[in-house]
Amino acid sequence: MLKAEKANNPENLISVVLENYIDFLTVIVGENEDVFDSLERRFSERLRLLKKGDKDSPWYRFTVAQVNLQWAFARIRFGMYFTAAREIRKAYLLSEENQELHPGFLPDKVGLGIMHALIGTIPDNYRWIANLFDMQGSVEQGRMELFEVLEQADIEGFPYLRDEALFFLSFVELNLQPDKQKAQDLLAFYGEHASENLMLVFSKSKILMLTAHNDEAITLLLNRPRSEAYYPFYYLDFLTGLAKLNRLDDDARLYFLRFTTNFNGNAYIKEAYQKLAWHWLLQGQIDRYHEYMNKVTLYGNDFSDGDKLALAEAHSGEVPNICLLKARLLYDGGYYHMADSILDRSDCDLISERDSTEFLYRKGRLAHARNNHLSAIKWYHEAINAGENLPYYFAANAALQIGTIYESNGDFVLAGEYFKSCLKMPNKEYRRSLQQKAKAGLNRLKDKEKKH
Repeated sequence: MLKAEKANNPENLISVVLENYIDFLTVIVGENEDVFDSLERRFSERLRLLKKGDKDSPWYRFTVAQVNLQWAFARIRFGMYFTAAREIRKAYLLSEENQELHPGFLPDKVGLGIMHALIGTIPDNYRWIANLFDMQGSVEQGRMELFEVLEQADIEGFPYLRDEALFFLSFVELNLQPDKQKAQDLLAFYGEHASENLMLVFSKSKILMLTAHNDEAITLLLNRPRSEAYYPFYYLDFLTGLAKLNRLDDDARLYFLRFTTNFNGNAYIKEAYQKLAWHWLLQGQIDRYHEYMNKVTLYGNDFSDGDKLALAEAHSGEVPNICLLKARLLYDGGYYHMADSILDRSDCDLISERDSTEFLYRKGRLAHARNNHLSAIKWYHEAINAGENLPYYFAANAALQIGTIYESNGDFVLAGEYFKSCLKMPNKEYRRSLQQKAKAGLNRLKDKEKKH
């Protein structure tokens, strides 16, 4: 269709934008560095073509901004942060200018929504960087812009924007908001066609997995379409393995193996081998646990927090406590009663400082999941006291979670103290994501205090 359009209507530059979209998704989903290098050469040529367009059209600045933003996200996947930052700034300034020239142009709101939300996670002591680049925003501002697109796309004649806004909103709600359970509200926007769109299968399954609907996530992932009409999305095999491992299914390993065998990228490889090691540990096969933990050290990169944690476990030589591991997996799957019953067993030997701290943290998480806030805060405090000087993530996340509880109860002063406490923790595990969430929390509090 694109080839025919370019031949028949070469002045229609939307075909250039759609070709860039294809390359962007190919890079993001496939994460093959050789493919990235080959496709990157088209970036400058596409910008050159787009800049020949009608400068008075609202599509002119939008399309140039879109291409810059997509390549910025693609570069981030490969650690090219400086170039990505420059392209994000270009996209931001072009989008803001386009809103001034063409107020209410809905396509702008998708890129602006995600950029404003991400800018909102920058802490005060680094805010000068955003100010230097003349970039302002907050998580709430970004959320509202994306929700506007979601609700107005069909009405204003941009139906294709609905799915894109929904996808980005799932990221914001799950990663930058204090209460993941509220992400369930997005499920009402996923129509029947969502099961045919692999990006929406990805985002919906993440929501289901993180809001105690693990069984539904497994059903969605297992029934997703597979044909040559779809670009291979092997990460969905990783997610399937994760959801099945959380349910302690015996066949979870098959999906991790499918992922590590077929995926040509480097992200999540270490974590996949760690999960394979956990599977064999739960089966009582310690030799196979060590076999796969050795692979953690050999394959993949450690850009993501999950991969960093897998590598730290491999280097530590510490074998996870099976009792705590089962409780953790069951909690992640939303099987709270089963997780609690395992923690309360008499044979749950807590030998190390890590085990003792994790036990307190897990009890807090389970109480929190059941909305028993007083009990959750008590367990979280015990976890902080036991682990605040240790390199593990339990104390830092306990502080973060207490902050979210106080925020939800309207006590912004105490919430802020715990978010700041999280930032000061010496944890090495999940450090980047926990700090981002604590920063997002502090920025949310500032917005809420302004409104009061």
